[in-house]
Amino acid sequence: MSIQVSCPVCAKNYKVKEEAAGKKLRCKECGETVAIPTLESIQDEDYAENDFSSLLDDAVELEAKSKTIRRPVRRKPMVKAEKYDGDEDGPVTRKKENNYVEDLKATFLMLLDPSNLFIFMLLWLGMGLCFSLLPFAGTLGFIGLIIIRGWYSHYRFCVIYEAAAGEKHLPELSPEEGFFIPMIKWIFTWFLVHFPAYAYVGVIFFLNPEIIADAGLYLFGMETIGDNLPAFHLSMFMFLYCMGVFFWPILALCVAVGGVESVFRLDLMVLTIFKSMPAYFFTATGMFFVAGLQLGLTFANIEWGIMGLFLMRGVMIYVELVALRMIGLYYHHFKNQFAWSWG
Repeated sequence: MSIQVSCPVCAKNYKVKEEAAGKKLRCKECGETVAIPTLESIQDEDYAENDFSSLLDDAVELEAKSKTIRRPVRRKPMVKAEKYDGDEDGPVTRKKENNYVEDLKATFLMLLDPSNLFIFMLLWLGMGLCFSLLPFAGTLGFIGLIIIRGWYSHYRFCVIYEAAAGEKHLPELSPEEGFFIPMIKWIFTWFLVHFPAYAYVGVIFFLNPEIIADAGLYLFGMETIGDNLPAFHLSMFMFLYCMGVFFWPILALCVAVGGVESVFRLDLMVLTIFKSMPAYFFTATGMFFVAGLQLGLTFANIEWGIMGLFLMRGVMIYVELVALRMIGLYYHHFKNQFAWSWG
């Protein structure tokens, strides 16, 4: 039996007798010393090689068998496919939002909704009784009227805000809300829009002191202005007054949605009105109707009586709620044309 070894440097092969096992030889090509393995190490390598060869043969045999055996596969029973309706807030299930005209129709017919009708009846009865009885209650009645007017001012702004957010129903009546700050805001908005008209009247009255003597405490009352101003000055007053009513919706939106600080940006107000002119004119028409109804009731020489005043109070509340919701819907549907970005 001979042992085959190779030089680790030049890879030249040598065959030596088994008697030289465990010794060393020098390579004739490169002079490298080559160690001859012992007989025990050679036997171990042969055993490992034979063992690996047998394992490889077994694996090949098992692989060949596995390809010829057909194993049964258990399948789940067929289930009828169901139509996918989308996620809860996905584009399939999301309700189609009403357009501007549909929302206006719903606003005019809001009393057909039971929840809106219930809130309206509470407002009508509460406001009607309070404004009919509290004026006869002295100082306490006067304080009560201020509180109620303040609370109702807050509710008016809530109507605008809820409609601007896309709500279909009237806001709930919350007696816990504040009353003083909302009343100041409400008065402030009307003061701003009507200041030019009344400032003009003030200048005319200042130049005509006899009017002040005749009018007394009711100097700036509508009846006093209508009775004492010449035709030209009265027409100028009415023009400025109507311009104030025209600008009030955008001013109310600034307070209800954008914040009080935005009321001083007259340039942005005018730009917004210009960019959405048709819709804003229609919105302002609602406020003109409310103002016209109030002026008509003021100048009408009609003895309404308690019941008549109570009925007219309900009409005024309904008309005002419709006009306020129109302001909110104007922002909801045309906010992309606003010069502000209120979210």
